[in-house]
Amino acid sequence: MKFTLDHTQRLNLHALLGVQRADVGSIRAIWAVQDKLALDPDEEKAIELKRELVNGQDRTVWNPALSIPVKEFDFTDAEIARIKVAIETWDNYAAASDRRWLEPLIGAILVS
Repeated sequence: MKFTLDHTQRLNLHALLGVQRADVGSIRAIWAVQDKLALDPDEEKAIELKRELVNGQDRTVWNPALSIPVKEFDFTDAEIARIKVAIETWDNYAAASDRRWLEPLIGAILVS
């Protein structure tokens, strides 16, 4: 299944997948999806992406005034299932701040 994602969706989905708890086999499958979503070095530079360690937790920040072109991804049914589980089970969304990146994913992935 093909999806077009902007960099904010990619980064947030990558982070959301990264906090999932699972067995080793599932973690490896999650890493494969994260590897697909990851920005390449040129994309990271274009949005001034930086990684920080805050209170022992990794945090990714970027310049919100900058953007890169959207990118199309072709996910397998198994990958879509993992993404759905991650989206449906996460209980720390913020209604206002997450809406911009999350609402299009809900509309595309959860109804597929």
